[in-house]
Amino acid sequence: MTTENCDKRIKELIAKMILKCSYWGYLFSRVLRIEDKNLPSIMGVAPEPDGVLSLRYNPNFFDGTGDEALQVVLEHEGLHLLNKHIPRLLRLINFSTSEKQKMDIMKVFNVVSDCAVNEQMGAPKTVVISNKEWPLLFPELFQLPPKHTTEYYYDELMQKRSKSGGNGQGSGEGQGDGESGDQTIDDHSSWSEISAADANTIARKIENFTTELVKESAKTFNKNRGKLPAHIQQLIDEVLGPPKLPYYQIIRKLVKGSRVSKFQNSSTRINRKRTWVFAIDTLNVPEISPFPGRVRDFTFSITIIIDTSGSVNTKQLMEALSGIKNIIENDRHCKTIVLEVDTIVQKEYVVKRVNDIDPKVLKAAITISGGEPPGNFDN
Repeated sequence: MTTENCDKRIKELIAKMILKCSYWGYLFSRVLRIEDKNLPSIMGVAPEPDGVLSLRYNPNFFDGTGDEALQVVLEHEGLHLLNKHIPRLLRLINFSTSEKQKMDIMKVFNVVSDCAVNEQMGAPKTVVISNKEWPLLFPELFQLPPKHTTEYYYDELMQKRSKSGGNGQGSGEGQGDGESGDQTIDDHSSWSEISAADANTIARKIENFTTELVKESAKTFNKNRGKLPAHIQQLIDEVLGPPKLPYYQIIRKLVKGSRVSKFQNSSTRINRKRTWVFAIDTLNVPEISPFPGRVRDFTFSITIIIDTSGSVNTKQLMEALSGIKNIIENDRHCKTIVLEVDTIVQKEYVVKRVNDIDPKVLKAAITISGGEPPGNFDN
């Protein structure tokens, strides 16, 4: 199919979706479309250097692909956009310390982001594209529970990958990552083309672009068509809501800076500034001891305050518990102190495991989360 015919077909399909009251028609009518014959799949949202998002498509996959399949792909891409998966990946990559770690992050995040959006949209198990059945990824393929966040799936698969020695067993590697022969309906390779030095800047620009795009498309939809489906409205509300302080990132930066600049004395290390004092007296004893030297101090303390006055809502309580779980599971050098505060400090204690948290707080969280065990709080 020619480029002109493909672009015309996408344009006509978007118009039909608008007439059928589909929000995705309103959304993608405002997104730039770019042909890319190097894509290994039919479509994919991609970041441009100026922070704009585009919809790239490969015309070679359009023959043998019905409109219903194209609508599934468009909704899939739209949910990636509403979930801000591209800036979230860029920020993860920004903290990678090697090219191998970057590739591992990309492989796992690409899998879990697909699992999350396919779960959200209730996608079919397969879609026929170019006269071939293409499988879609779901959490159960990786022994993961349904209806969890992308970060939850990411943490779980990263832990499985670590336990398996990075050979891909249970991590999602080899299933839809383009290396095993299995293919997925969209392509994420362009998500990580931004250099690490520009990752944070581009992520902010993409988020600003997404906010404006979603704001305008939702405004037009509500004006012309009425109410949106609940799961889409929830995502839109999160995109358009007030910005949240990225305190996990702030803590991570502070810890990273602390480990570079913080030292402690060590009786087994020679002080390099005193190497000249190896002057030996008649008894073959150094006149001044070159010990102790210094080693980096990886320890640090973090205090988390939980308001137990009863004014804390469901989301805030879960956020506090998720923060504690995130810290104690990801750094063995961290000393985590919990302060339970009402009008005054009610209790102070050190937490090494989730079960160390006050049983009253855990009981409230378990009740709120519908009876889930405390180890399953989403991150």
